[in-house]
Amino acid sequence: MRIFLWILGLFATAVGLAVLVRFNAGNVVFFWPPYRVDISLNFFLLLLVLLIILLFLVFKAIHMALRLPSRISQIREQKKEQESNQALRQSLKALFEGRFVQAQKAAEKAWEWEKNRGYAALIGARASQAVQQYEKRDEYLKSIEDNEDYDTACLVTKAELYIDEHQPHKALDVISDLNANGTRHIHVQRLSLKANQQIGNWKEVLRLVQSLDKHHSIRAVLSEKLKEAAYVNLFDTAAPDAESVAFVWQDVPEEEREKPAVAISAAKAFYHCMLPKKSEEILCRVLDKFWDDRLVNAFVEFAESREPDDLTVQAGHCERWLEKYGRQPQLLLALGVLASRQKQFDKSASCFEEAISLASDRKLLYQAHLLLAQLHDRLGHEEKAVRHYREASISRQILKA
Repeated sequence: MRIFLWILGLFATAVGLAVLVRFNAGNVVFFWPPYRVDISLNFFLLLLVLLIILLFLVFKAIHMALRLPSRISQIREQKKEQESNQALRQSLKALFEGRFVQAQKAAEKAWEWEKNRGYAALIGARASQAVQQYEKRDEYLKSIEDNEDYDTACLVTKAELYIDEHQPHKALDVISDLNANGTRHIHVQRLSLKANQQIGNWKEVLRLVQSLDKHHSIRAVLSEKLKEAAYVNLFDTAAPDAESVAFVWQDVPEEEREKPAVAISAAKAFYHCMLPKKSEEILCRVLDKFWDDRLVNAFVEFAESREPDDLTVQAGHCERWLEKYGRQPQLLLALGVLASRQKQFDKSASCFEEAISLASDRKLLYQAHLLLAQLHDRLGHEEKAVRHYREASISRQILKA
């Protein structure tokens, strides 16, 4: 429709000009003494139009000539930009494909255009880290560390790469700079968690895990494992100082105290502080709520006592657990050990034999045969002792295979 209107307008203009020219009888006279030039008005108007067109073309040519250097520079810059963008895409593709040398080369080419230098430096740093060219990695990062546009990206990349290189102290210094700048997002907390885990700062690990739990930014399984590892290491570090162990235990939340790994670590720490009754209390409290083989093993190991009254109480706990959880082989072994400490050798042998008949785990069979062999050896039953030593040896060989 627009083209039709343009054509219609052109025809109307042509008709109007034709009519105007046909009925226009005017003249234009130029005096330049002693000369006189007479031309028709129509011809003068035609010359005027042609002069205007000529002047326009001349000025246009001059303008284009003056802009030619900048235009050439612009074309070159556009070409450089296109080549740099293509190289940047290639470097990213090579980085994700694991072709780190090619990623470095492409990043160096992308570096040629100023606006891509930040991205090229980050890619080049990661590629250099992958091929263990740490000096080159640092050069890449140093080239953009003063650039405000890439300040946070540079620091986060530094922290990640230092953690991968197992330099947690350097990573924590970088994370400190990020926190000082107000950067406290989830990824930085995860990096801080890894760095503190590497240096063994378990108090900070606990704090960070709890913070990430609040934001649902860490898997539940990983969170539980990290908490258990933190408490285990805190108790190991605090022992054998009873006061330090008590402080650590006091800071453990109630729900965490029921975790088998935490309870066993606490019981072990108190045991090494010469507080076996506290160990017994911790383990009994958890075993009264639910069953766990590891807790029973720890109960026998860390609640050890030679006092008759204590042994009677411990044996009573095992009897109660047998009624609650059934004839568990591990419980029978524990009761057998306690009976042996009480000089109740017949009861001890009976518990060990029942544990052997019920056990399906080779490790448990090895323990039961060994304990029974040691009991018979102590009582002078050489033939039975030899037989159970042999069975224990067979179970051990199977475990090693």
